[in-house]
Amino acid sequence: MPFISVIITAHNRREFLLDAVNSALNQTLPKDEYEIIVVKNFEDERIDKFLEEHNGKNIVTKEEPAGIYLVKGVEESKGEVISLLDDDDLWLPQKLEIVKQVFKDKDVIYYHNNFYNFSRFSSLSLLIDRIQSSNDRSKISKLKIYDMKNDLFLQINSSSIAVRKKIFNKNILDKIKNVSISVDVLLFYLAYCHDGDFVFDNKILTLRRVHNINTSVDRISDYEDWLYNLSKMSVKYMNAYSTFLNIFTSFECEIPDKYKKKLLSHLEAMYLGWTVTYSRLPNTKNELTLKELIKYLSYQRSLKSFLYGFLPFAPKKIKEYAIKKWYNYNLSVMGSNEQ
Repeated sequence: MPFISVIITAHNRREFLLDAVNSALNQTLPKDEYEIIVVKNFEDERIDKFLEEHNGKNIVTKEEPAGIYLVKGVEESKGEVISLLDDDDLWLPQKLEIVKQVFKDKDVIYYHNNFYNFSRFSSLSLLIDRIQSSNDRSKISKLKIYDMKNDLFLQINSSSIAVRKKIFNKNILDKIKNVSISVDVLLFYLAYCHDGDFVFDNKILTLRRVHNINTSVDRISDYEDWLYNLSKMSVKYMNAYSTFLNIFTSFECEIPDKYKKKLLSHLEAMYLGWTVTYSRLPNTKNELTLKELIKYLSYQRSLKSFLYGFLPFAPKKIKEYAIKKWYNYNLSVMGSNEQ
């Protein structure tokens, strides 16, 4: 029986998938201690043959939300620990060996390692050698939920996350199917609802590929394209946090009520924040109600964020002025990063 189930998901992308699978196959952990499950929305003769030859489970689904891919992988899994890998990312060879060592501690429920952004033009062998030497100076921290005193200690990048399978009880799987984005964030929330230890490892074990398909809105230089993509992204996150609120409002957490209330407040604040972001754009309609505005303002700790709450109700010219300042700031940051 494998200890770790590796779930690799792919949606409409083929070119990087075998690189991801190979990085999971070429681990220092013995092969009989983990399984590889690939969930994708396409068939491909070359990829499917490769998976068959290397004993990888191959699941094809035509259903769309990202949450369905996760659920199908979890339902097929046999391991005690779930470790996710996106189709365009890579793991360093010792990733799963370290995951196993961490989860030998029965109190650990969530693990997140550090990751490094790379481009397809990078020399991977040189990059990995450099990372291996820097990893000797890495640090590991272990937290419980009461150690997260202010904001929840959110970490991103699914390929850097491993969780104990028990966080996926039968009652929650159907609701997860409705999640369209931010599966990495959802995993943190699910783990938070269970009484366990969170391990954050500064060691780089994941290589996150940066390419034109996953380009961030912050790296778009054309103003109209930037604005259009920002509005689309805002809608996706509004819907995601609305779904999270729906999930966790009725979810029976294993933690004291005060921590569940903290989680729900955090989810509501995130939902309202994205609603404000969307509604203050000059190319959108105001989706923020006065009641939601009051609630949003109650969550703000800075004057700047407080004032943002009123922008959805401002004239279009003021919205345009504020958004162009944001756009120009992003341009300046992008330019400095490229130097």
